[in-house]
Amino acid sequence: MMGRLNILTLVSNKETQKIFLTTKTKINSFVGRLEIIISPEFYWVRKFDIPVKTETQARHVLPTLFEDIIDDTSTLTYQVIKLKENLFLCFAYNNKKIYEAIKSLNMPISNIASIYFAQNECQNFKSFKADESKFMYTSEGILVKVPNNLLDDVMDLKKVIGNIKLSTHKLQIKLYNDVVNTKYYYWLFLFFGILILTNFIKYIDFSLEVNKNESAIEKLKDVNKLPSSMIQTNAILSKYEKAIKKENKKREALSYILSNRGFDLKSLNIENETLNLEYLSANKKAVEEFLSKKYKILSSRTNAFILKVRIQL
Repeated sequence: MMGRLNILTLVSNKETQKIFLTTKTKINSFVGRLEIIISPEFYWVRKFDIPVKTETQARHVLPTLFEDIIDDTSTLTYQVIKLKENLFLCFAYNNKKIYEAIKSLNMPISNIASIYFAQNECQNFKSFKADESKFMYTSEGILVKVPNNLLDDVMDLKKVIGNIKLSTHKLQIKLYNDVVNTKYYYWLFLFFGILILTNFIKYIDFSLEVNKNESAIEKLKDVNKLPSSMIQTNAILSKYEKAIKKENKKREALSYILSNRGFDLKSLNIENETLNLEYLSANKKAVEEFLSKKYKILSSRTNAFILKVRIQL
């Protein structure tokens, strides 16, 4: 952790206590269970216009949408909250980073009741400070950490944290304890030893059955008129290569179009090699300039507030 660690005074609320977790937080004592609100230092958050209906559908495209601000998205976990039709509040976070920060507090993981995003829990405060760091909501309603000299007189969150009414949007995180003592190692090695021995015995049995199985496979190929060699199989697969390339072109086009969140995409549909797009209250010139960078525009016209564009895939 960078900088001086601050000792956080916990505010008790009956059987639970709330803390605001930053990279500088340290606890010297606590009673009961903890409700942890994590600062924006531990997650990325964006509002995205995504033309889907459910949070599950929106979560599938988040790795692509976050690629412009995060170099490596392979280790991230994603959560989505639907705000209204086609508008989603999207979170990306590193499970391990949050776990390590909580573990550094030197408290039993079992004492954690729930974990929440500060984005959702601190909306009643336009700006505040915690652990010598300052935070504020942007004009778009996104909570961010800001340089201390940017804000002068701000509220100390720890003085009012006990009054925060927590939302239902809990962090979906798994907290693992990586401390394994010698006894556990012994049983672990014993388990894998038995597993290896069992698999070795199965391998011997399998080897004895190989010839029989190969004969049965050849017989099934003859009965069902299946290809008898990989050359024939590859010849069949090559017939579908064109269709595969076509589907890949569609996926690339959708990824490119959804990457620009500056346009309000109302709908889209694909007809053969043509992609039909409808934008709501969009700048016609800006849309055409964006699309023409990668695709040929077949037509573009405005009807009322709807901009309809056809592009060639």
